Amino acid sequence: MKQLLIRADDVGYSYAVNVGIARSVREGLVRSVGVMPNMPEAARGVMSDNLNRAISYVAEKHGLKEQVANFDSAEAVACGSTPVRMVMRSMRPGYDPAASIRETVDAMADGETVVFVCHPGYLDQFILSTSSLTEDRIKEVDALIDPGLRAWLEAQPGLALIDYRDL
Repeated sequence: MKQLLIRADDVGYSYAVNVGIARSVREGLVRSVGVMPNMPEAARGVMSDNLNRAISYVAEKHGLKEQVANFDSAEAVACGSTPVRMVMRSMRPGYDPAASIRETVDAMADGETVVFVCHPGYLDQFILSTSSLTEDRIKEVDALIDPGLRAWLEAQPGLALIDYRDL
């Protein structure tokens, strides 16, 4: 069985990014998010003192699954005891998010777990003035909420769409 986890990075980067990520989770395929706690909209996005205490308590009580980032798509990293290959293609010229997800699935070996890292979001002045990753964020939101991509993924034999609880 192939396992695919689609993760959205950059919660907290800007208000518009938070909105795009929220939509990608609520209406789309995203099952995990990465938070940028030192960015301007992190507090509004997800961070609070109570949440930080709760995360620390749960991690300490149940053991933290740490996933070290490595974007060499040929190399696996460990998430708990599960080898995971991370794939991020959003910085490539001519990036097509839906095609990249399909190509990733087609290239997966049986028994492999892949985290497809994306950066969905909408644009505001802050992101336009501080990031080189702009228009592709909008493309990712559109791809991640596309019913056609979801149907294609769900029709793939031997593929499970997962979240970190499945590891």
